Amino acid sequence: MSFEEQTTRIERLIWFINNSNTGTAEELAQKLGVSRRTIFSDLEYLKGKGHQIIFCQTGKSYLFIKE
Repeated sequence: MSFEEQTTRIERLIWFINNSNTGTAEELAQKLGVSRRTIFSDLEYLKGKGHQIIFCQTGKSYLFIKE
């Protein structure tokens, strides 16, 4: 996968999180056309960049925590 494809995937992931529209990791993987493992890797990447991310059981979506 090229750098541009990875960047586009991360941008789409951020869009889904910002819009509270990720679904579960499995659903998000389907939306982005990647494996569940890649989703967790991408979430860890974003956390490493300083983003605080949680999964909301009620809304069934990953969310950014804003301080």
